[in-house]
Amino acid sequence: MRVIITGGGTGGHIYPALAIAEKLKKEYKGIEILYIGAKLGMEKEIVPKSGIPFKQIDVAPLNKKISLKTVKALGTLVKGLLQARKEVRRYKPDLIIGTGGYVAGPIVMMGAISGIPTIIHEQNAFPGMTNKLLSRHVDRILLTFEEAKAHFKQTDKTVYTGMPVLENFFTIQRDYARQRLGFGKDEFVIMTVGGSNGALKLNQIMMETYGKLKDISDIKIIHVSGNRYHERISEKISSGEYEVGVNFKLVAYMKEMPMYLNGVDLVISRAGASTISEIMAAKTPSIIIPSPNVANNHQFHNAKVVDRNGMGIILKEEDLTPELMLHTIMDFHETPSKLEIMRNNCEKHEMTNSMDLIMNEVKAVLKEHGDL
Repeated sequence: MRVIITGGGTGGHIYPALAIAEKLKKEYKGIEILYIGAKLGMEKEIVPKSGIPFKQIDVAPLNKKISLKTVKALGTLVKGLLQARKEVRRYKPDLIIGTGGYVAGPIVMMGAISGIPTIIHEQNAFPGMTNKLLSRHVDRILLTFEEAKAHFKQTDKTVYTGMPVLENFFTIQRDYARQRLGFGKDEFVIMTVGGSNGALKLNQIMMETYGKLKDISDIKIIHVSGNRYHERISEKISSGEYEVGVNFKLVAYMKEMPMYLNGVDLVISRAGASTISEIMAAKTPSIIIPSPNVANNHQFHNAKVVDRNGMGIILKEEDLTPELMLHTIMDFHETPSKLEIMRNNCEKHEMTNSMDLIMNEVKAVLKEHGDL
């Protein structure tokens, strides 16, 4: 069997796609998978490292306001559609799966109009534009959040499956992760993650907060700045503008997220659906700060799942100050039982069957097309 998987732009679209690819390889012996991404997306750095064959096409976002950028984007869209048609015809897939992002549009659309079985996965409580446009043409719409069903007219083909998450987020043991990463038994380890590209205000607030924690010897900090802000923060640390102490580690991008999420005591994070699901899979207590700069405030709706189930707390960016963040961190540091309650609540939230539900729909769609 041959499968094309597509999705990109940010890790929130890429990692669910890779999780599906990982599961497909286990379900179908001898399967061939091709990942098609955007030329300017993060997937060009991430996917080749997974060992999956990778191709790129041209894509660009369409601005709602008519401008020169819109005209150029339309030209890129036409170019991308032609490239997508070429790749689909060349590869002759038995199935195409899209996980969102602009690149998924041309590939999935070309598959659908060619009569190839097509599936899309929507990660957010409020669907993205690409998946809403594709929904009328595909065979199945898979959802991370049941609330998203209300935003698709094609209710007969929408199925709640949950989020596809790479298996090692579930399987890495906490003690092993801490030993592997060199965390002391009595160290209180915090990790901050601002999403694939980083987050300006979160970076600023956390760097000021960490300056107030630098003299507390048992607190260890890993700060994931995002590539966009890494150099700027490094310079401010070097100049002394940010005082961080010896227990602070700055990284641009976290390559070992499953290991770190399973090893830290507390994660402070944005609320992208993929990140939220990875935090829940690793059973890590969290402080979630939804980005206010996303369509339909979907990160806040994502974060409510964590808050509602007692797995973490939400802090709104508009309320965020170094003082509030310091108080919140120290409350957890001084009352570790609160973290244990959150960890236990994560245990109660069933996530491990999401991939099985997704595979059930893959088999059903293939059967509907007579391919099984």
